[in-house]
Amino acid sequence: MRDDRDAGGVDVGAHRAQRIRAVSEHRRTGPGPRPPIGSEVGRRPSDRSSTEALLSDIQSGARADRPVVAVLMATYDGAAFVEEQLRTILDQDGVDVRVVVSDDGSTDGTLGVVEAMDDPRIVVLPPLRSGSASANFLRLVRDADVAGATAVAFADQDDRWHRDRLARQLALIARHDVDAVSSSVTAFWTRADGSERTDYVGKSDPQTQLDFLLESAGPGCTFVLTAAAFTMVREVVRSHPLVDARVPHDWTVYAIARATGRRWRIDPEPTLDYRQHGGNVTGANRGLGAVLTRVRRLANGDYRSQCAAVARLAASLAQPPLQQRLERVAPLFERSDRGSRAALRRLAPELRREPSERRLLSIALALGLW
Repeated sequence: MRDDRDAGGVDVGAHRAQRIRAVSEHRRTGPGPRPPIGSEVGRRPSDRSSTEALLSDIQSGARADRPVVAVLMATYDGAAFVEEQLRTILDQDGVDVRVVVSDDGSTDGTLGVVEAMDDPRIVVLPPLRSGSASANFLRLVRDADVAGATAVAFADQDDRWHRDRLARQLALIARHDVDAVSSSVTAFWTRADGSERTDYVGKSDPQTQLDFLLESAGPGCTFVLTAAAFTMVREVVRSHPLVDARVPHDWTVYAIARATGRRWRIDPEPTLDYRQHGGNVTGANRGLGAVLTRVRRLANGDYRSQCAAVARLAASLAQPPLQQRLERVAPLFERSDRGSRAALRRLAPELRREPSERRLLSIALALGLW
């Protein structure tokens, strides 16, 4: 077991967590308290006109300060789709982009495709075998050069971004004074004859007080964080002993942001076409097969251990009173006794955003499957 005490008996892990909490508190903008997290994420009628006006300014170049967005892309055996994805990123309206690519040891020529594009806006990090998509993205969070960027976005290797994706999300950040945004997506499947089937995948159910303990804010490939929010996430990922690469990177990033009081908005409007194929690490979660997959995930214990890891990390970062609450909740994920399951069942409305997922969680806890 890892020992985080130095030679003098000082708990280094606790000291790091305490320092990160202090930095988090210091870096918050404005003299007063931030508005509460977990607020309504759907747009009011007045939101759309203001957001669209900002979006129009960015796209038309009416804003003197053209935003720069650093895009972090993790790749692995994505040669079939990566060029199309990169072109939709490089062709974004109204913003300047810099793409940082980290490849996880592809054997299908992925890096050759990227390098053949010969675009100075694309930078490839030195080779490093990370072993998973999550670890590869965390490597990007730690190592990518994002100096001078207005915001930082995440990208998968096989999607298609809508041309106004970044402009729209930056406008939402400005309009709602939030630290990060994500969105719903349009999932698509390519048939054998080349035609496509599409399906709207909504992710914008209202955030709850503790949803970040069990789920991400939608697909990580839709995330955009302000430079300040990304800096905080980077510091945690670089130095905190409780960051666990077994937890999906987008879930980790969302949990860090929410635990440190950052405000996050989930946009119901899709910002990209979310490609579905046999190589997806995480897909659209559609149909009976996806339900059965989630049930098996609940039953095998891995998901619960990930929830425990996220809860411990969040508790170490949060400020009171959230900190004390998380410290009470975290041990519930590490036990499987009837009392712990009953306590989690009572919390189910706060742990998942989507009503059907709350019901599934409640049933799994009642039956002792989780």
